[in-house]
Amino acid sequence: MTEHRLRIRSVPLRPAIVTGAWSGFVPGLFIGGAAGAIASFAAGAALEWMRELSFTTGIQEQLLPFGDRIGDLQTVQDDWFIVIPLAGVALGLVGALIGALTGALVGATYGSLLGGVEVVVEEATAAEPATLAEPVKRVRRRRARRTTDSAA
Repeated sequence: MTEHRLRIRSVPLRPAIVTGAWSGFVPGLFIGGAAGAIASFAAGAALEWMRELSFTTGIQEQLLPFGDRIGDLQTVQDDWFIVIPLAGVALGLVGALIGALTGALVGATYGSLLGGVEVVVEEATAAEPATLAEPVKRVRRRRARRTTDSAA
């Protein structure tokens, strides 16, 4: 094999932006889904706490902390199947925006800041492509038959 030393001096801007957006969207989607689930659970826990506190102290629920937000908390708890995906997509889009801006920044400043990156590329010999093109044969093994001691 022969080795060639090459230097990458620039990165195309559009692929850098798209890659950054995808790499920001995916973690944002998962983190947003988890945040939506936590928000829905916390809304239910707050409502239960308010009900118990109202019953124990005899104070109306509207006079307790978050008393004016009972309707909103009930909506977040009841519509969890909407809250969780909506939070996931919202945080995913924020992550995609941050990732796209980061990819654009890296793509724009790649050659000027680093001066390029040195890469070693190996050329394949003529014998290697032939070995890679051969189909791989699968060996199927049969399971041994079970023997039983039953009279049937």
